[in-house]
Amino acid sequence: MMKIKQMIEEHLDCIKKMTIELEELESLFVGVEVDSREFAEAVLDLERIGVLEAVKSAGRTMKPPTLAYRYRVNKQYLTEKHTIRLQQYRLELHPAIQLDSYFALPEQQFVQDRPWIDQIDHYLKMKGIPSSTVPAPERSFQLTGNEKWITDLGGYALLRRLGLWELLRIHPVSDPLMLAVNPSSLMEQSQSHSQCIHLIVENKTTFQALLPVLPSSSFSTLIYGCGNKITGNLDMFPLQYPVADREHYFLYFGDLDYEGIRIWYEGNKLWPLIPALPFYAACLVEPYVLGKTNQRRHDDAVEAFIQYFASDQQAQIENCLRSGGYYPQEKLTTQQLQQIWRNEEWKRWINLK
Repeated sequence: MMKIKQMIEEHLDCIKKMTIELEELESLFVGVEVDSREFAEAVLDLERIGVLEAVKSAGRTMKPPTLAYRYRVNKQYLTEKHTIRLQQYRLELHPAIQLDSYFALPEQQFVQDRPWIDQIDHYLKMKGIPSSTVPAPERSFQLTGNEKWITDLGGYALLRRLGLWELLRIHPVSDPLMLAVNPSSLMEQSQSHSQCIHLIVENKTTFQALLPVLPSSSFSTLIYGCGNKITGNLDMFPLQYPVADREHYFLYFGDLDYEGIRIWYEGNKLWPLIPALPFYAACLVEPYVLGKTNQRRHDDAVEAFIQYFASDQQAQIENCLRSGGYYPQEKLTTQQLQQIWRNEEWKRWINLK
């Protein structure tokens, strides 16, 4: 019965709705040999402890033990139980493994990741923190017995989630980062400068427009994001620009549409990316363009992105996006881009959170 209860609880944690039909609970065990009485007892036990609350108006089955045809789901109980499990599990793990992110994620994510976490925990307890850097496939095999786990099976994201990516000393296998270096920044490396700022632009047109004035800007590098590629390729930055003893700040300028915001959001999960507000503000002065109606909205991404803007700009961006509009980077001319990049006091933006 415990296995049945666990499967039901995991399903309840994954669904967003607040009620569930008995028929849906029964469908979880289609093709699985489950005794009907054990199933009924599991549901009744969940009802007894308050995970499920019968909707009286929906009625109950006639055959004992009687079950409700519809239940309300006590999400608070499931969340509290999951939190307790995480706290207990954390005490068993190697101290380098961080579970903080799982307190805000669905329980199903933790259930999915736990077998990998157990293997990583075993490796760290047996071998300790690595002292040398090795390619991703080699470390992947050491951790899980599968050389493709990091690159192809979600291992990269999981190690980031656990706060282990840097500790495990892994050479990324990403494509080289496409960047241009400001020669004056190289000469300044011997001086006492604690901050280096870098601009990532989503599109090639913008990269080529800004490239000629890179030496007269306050940026150390100009990086071509190439759309989605930037989320993985940024791992190569410390290897391609090995400037030690500096704080590195990344500003990002992409298309102001759902996809451009999503790219920023995904990259920001791995590396803090500050929206390059002066460029976006210059776009907002112009009328938006209609199009991109096939793009999907990601509410979390949009909410995180627009919080950097003033309230009137937030309303303007929301109105644009909900009207099926967007601002391409190409909205700004080469002259506008270069003037903003050279004249703006960029270092005042790097402390934005």
